[in-house]
Amino acid sequence: MHRAYGLLPNMSWVLDRGGSILYKAMWTSAAHIGDFLEAQAARPAGPASSTFYAELLAPVARDREAFQRGLERNGPRAVAEFARAEQIWAERARAARRST
Repeated sequence: MHRAYGLLPNMSWVLDRGGSILYKAMWTSAAHIGDFLEAQAARPAGPASSTFYAELLAPVARDREAFQRGLERNGPRAVAEFARAEQIWAERARAARRST
């Protein structure tokens, strides 16, 4: 499981044995995945149990240094692409401030 959640990708999925999606996140949080798996393990199994679709917006603490280390682990291209994306976001924010 991607080295027990330590090398986190941007998206994460938890599937059941049949391939059904049980958990999907656009941004990975090891704590959220761990909480989900613990809740799944504690859930009663059988016909009295069912699931439903739900979405949750979850706050995530920002750790810029850890994020940068992750980019660097993914290679120089990841670092350069994210730096360029930050430039684009800053340019758009400046343009939006000028237009208001």
